[in-house]
Amino acid sequence: MEDFLKTLESIKQVETPSHLYMRVQQKIKNKLNNSVSMRTAYSMAASLIFLIVLNSIIVMDSNKTKVTDSNIAESYQLLPSNNLYK
Repeated sequence: MEDFLKTLESIKQVETPSHLYMRVQQKIKNKLNNSVSMRTAYSMAASLIFLIVLNSIIVMDSNKTKVTDSNIAESYQLLPSNNLYK
């Protein structure tokens, strides 16, 4: 046990540079100041909402006007029919 205490007595306190604490505080303050302004946040949110609404309108509109292959073939008169005269 005494050997253990002797090793603890030989430990020396580390000296730090005097300006180290100020540098750490400055870095913390800079991290807190690097935020997005409210105007930018609102404009980004409005743009995202606009894109979502536009996308949903396009998807809803495309579901209404679904064109099938038979409709396209009929418009080009490619469907075989047994009618010689229309």
